[in-house]
Amino acid sequence: MLFAAAGLLIGAGLIALLPADTLFATTAKPDDRGAAVAGERWACPMMDFIGNRPGDCPVCGMKMTRVTAGELSREQQRRMQVRLTTVTEGPARALVRGYGAVRYDDRTLQVVIPRLGGRIVKRHEAARHVGNTVKVGDPIVDLYSPEVFEAQGELAAAMKFWDQPTIRALTDRLERWNLGAVARAVIAGGAPTDTVTITSPFAGRVVLALEGEEGAMEARLPQTGQEVMADAPLLRLIDPLAFMLVVHVPEARAHWLKVGQPVRLASDDRGELPDVEASITWVAPELNLEIRAREVHLHLRDPNGRLLPGGLVNARFEAALGQDFAVADGEKPETWGKFVLVPKTAVISTGVRHVAWRVAERQRDGRVRFELAPLALGPRIEDESGNDLYVVRAGLKAGDEVATQGVFLIDSQAQLAGTPSLLFPNGAAAPAAAHQH
Repeated sequence: MLFAAAGLLIGAGLIALLPADTLFATTAKPDDRGAAVAGERWACPMMDFIGNRPGDCPVCGMKMTRVTAGELSREQQRRMQVRLTTVTEGPARALVRGYGAVRYDDRTLQVVIPRLGGRIVKRHEAARHVGNTVKVGDPIVDLYSPEVFEAQGELAAAMKFWDQPTIRALTDRLERWNLGAVARAVIAGGAPTDTVTITSPFAGRVVLALEGEEGAMEARLPQTGQEVMADAPLLRLIDPLAFMLVVHVPEARAHWLKVGQPVRLASDDRGELPDVEASITWVAPELNLEIRAREVHLHLRDPNGRLLPGGLVNARFEAALGQDFAVADGEKPETWGKFVLVPKTAVISTGVRHVAWRVAERQRDGRVRFELAPLALGPRIEDESGNDLYVVRAGLKAGDEVATQGVFLIDSQAQLAGTPSLLFPNGAAAPAAAHQH
């Protein structure tokens, strides 16, 4: 500990005794060791020291090496692993991704309603479990109803006297109760019964209530002994192959969607679902403020029964922009705009200021000189392979070469040399602007 403290004190003393013009300065004066040159700095390969003249490091004595802003030798490019790419021009096509939960298509909901009141004395298979598949005409419950028994007795009496108006009126009443078969049995000579079977006029899958539906917590299947009121819901059926997918698209892609846009689907357990055709049927007119996303509805059919209500599905929307940055028709290339495109890896940003390092000159010995290119950016787009691109509004043109790897090292070199960089638009050594009132 004592040796370390002594070393720190000695080092601090050496630095304090150095001449002021030896250290990094904004204005350099020439001397017998060389003159300061704009865009050049001299760095010690051992110590964290940067000067503005060549010579030996005043701290450790090692020979300092030149740092020239934006200029890299072939060996420097190799060590910094610099990679270049050419700026292109083309359509702004993006893959918009979103996840959504599967739910039944509530447009197919059918409700079985008894037209008369009574008490349930028996439940058939259709009314015993949620998810049961019901066919047209399947029995649901047996209902004890004095009202039906009375109507059958009156019909039997009318048959004895062949009272046609009464027979017709009673038959019509039983038909309105969906008990035409009971009326025909009495007309054929059958004895009246106080218990009738309620059958389903629809086909579908039994559900209690749909997501978000009012009264979902109180919904339940018919129970034996339950009193049933006339025209009260008895059983709810939904098309088992029709679904609605609710997808939330991030705010950054909220304007890339429109009704009728085709969608590709995939699930984690089933993979790609190429046979499930889907398209956007509704787009929310506003953002969800809690999750900063726009809700999109898709209506689809799954003939192979691979989707489960509540399951998570990946939805991918292919979108293209017109020249005015509005959503274009993805199936009509003539409506697509043409833009300058640059890889995202070429862009470095403070969040407000965006720049790229463009190749300004190539030397025969392999040296490359870069120049700073301030950018005005448009939307960020992503393709199927996950490659990110930016639309460039200004700052680059098609055919320019830019660095896509080693960009931060090139920018750091410019900062060390005091020339313009991402953080210092006018150069790190530039004098600050005078304060004005």
